[in-house]
Amino acid sequence: MSLPIHSTLNPRKVASRTSSEAAAKIRFRHGKSSDFYRAARARMQAHFDDTGKSRYADWTIWAKGAVYLAITIGSYGFILSGRFGPWTMLALANLYGIASLLLAVNVGHDGAHASLARNPWINHVALYGSFMLIGADPYLWRMRHVRSHHVFPNVNGCDIDIDSNLLLRLSPNHPKRWYQRYQHLYAPIVFWVVDIHTVFIQDLHYLFKRKLANMVDIRHRPSAYVGFIACKCAFLSIVFVIPMLMLPVPWWEVAAGALLMSFVSSCAFVYLLIGTHFAEQTLFPETDDQGIIEHDWATHAMLTSLDWNPYSRIAHMIAGGSNAHAAHHLFPNISHARYRELTLIIAATAREFDMPHNVTNFPQMIRSHFRFLKKMGTAEEMRPPSLPARSLSALAI
Repeated sequence: MSLPIHSTLNPRKVASRTSSEAAAKIRFRHGKSSDFYRAARARMQAHFDDTGKSRYADWTIWAKGAVYLAITIGSYGFILSGRFGPWTMLALANLYGIASLLLAVNVGHDGAHASLARNPWINHVALYGSFMLIGADPYLWRMRHVRSHHVFPNVNGCDIDIDSNLLLRLSPNHPKRWYQRYQHLYAPIVFWVVDIHTVFIQDLHYLFKRKLANMVDIRHRPSAYVGFIACKCAFLSIVFVIPMLMLPVPWWEVAAGALLMSFVSSCAFVYLLIGTHFAEQTLFPETDDQGIIEHDWATHAMLTSLDWNPYSRIAHMIAGGSNAHAAHHLFPNISHARYRELTLIIAATAREFDMPHNVTNFPQMIRSHFRFLKKMGTAEEMRPPSLPARSLSALAI
């Protein structure tokens, strides 16, 4: 699933020239050369050395993954039993949708970054198995997420997640349409259909496009097309065909339940993630005529990310580390099991190097996002000031 709208993907095997041309044109002037980033990395490594911890998932990730998987399977089994009334069945369908989404966010996402386990097959199975349950093609999602979004977040024409679209203006560098002055009002309706758009429209578009943001001359193996068909058939079978064949209800009731489940899952996904890049606090840097971004990669990650409740165990349990977004972008190959600890290191290092670190809580993130949408719809440009690094202790819940 993707919003209207880092890598284990092997670019040499899957898309041999995916970013070769773009890489020559788009780059950070100072690369990854940053005193802040070097210090943060050194302190991160020292922390791992001192504690003996690994960059891979620990038992807490596997435990919550098992819980989400059990809820997914259990709720689906109760649905197929046909022993409940329509409202209970609808509640079970939504429980299935939320649990399968959280499984993908908490386990599949780490698998996409090869940070779940040392064994690449475990990462592969976690990614493909969890994303199949929500209908998003795992191969295409990993490609765009790792090869585009994580390289150039919030850069127009470089980050596929902010490609200009007709409905929402998500960057001050996009053209503004007259009706987008109301986008903060109609955006919640758009958010209902993110899941449907991703599963049935966006993935198909991405499969056949040869250029997507910074990725050019994209080529896929035949197995990618076979996997695409298999993913969509499996998803449709789970949410529609099997229930239609096994339940003594009209087909349209099954379809209506699946549609409502999709609406709820879409909103859950969007509201967990939408403000981590699209908020008043985040910046949208532009390239110059030579395709150069005027700072280093780590500074860019800090300027374009927003943390919400990054110390919260509850947020960590639900959001799969997306609430600690600075840590995720600075260290995408480390499991989100470590993000609460890494955020402490990032916050302290940011204060030392006078590096902006955008932090808020969940309700404020949502409010900031909708204020951002309103400003994007009514103003040609919005340049929020860089925020000073600040303590996160008050944001823990």
